Amino acid sequence: MKKQVVLSLCVIALSITGCSSAPNNDSSEPAVIAVGNVDYDSLYHFGYNRGCESAIAEKGSNQSVDSMKDTTLNGIDSFEDGWRSGTENCNGGEYSPMYTVGLAQ
Repeated sequence: MKKQVVLSLCVIALSITGCSSAPNNDSSEPAVIAVGNVDYDSLYHFGYNRGCESAIAEKGSNQSVDSMKDTTLNGIDSFEDGWRSGTENCNGGEYSPMYTVGLAQ
């Protein structure tokens, strides 16, 4: 009997926890595919985001964008292409996401 009660309480606790971690769908702003989205996790996307962050950081520092580049990935074509795109799109000092997802009206 005690095992059934404990098992029931565990199932209820897991059910509550699972529901509380549902994503929040705030439709007031367009969804942006950001860093960490597994569907868009590649060297190109990493290079884009790092290039963009570096271009923005350059505005407030005395470092050049190239000095902020990840030397470990330097020379890998997909990273280089992403880096180049990121630095070009964000060179105005403001973050420019790679993709903006339109929400259904």
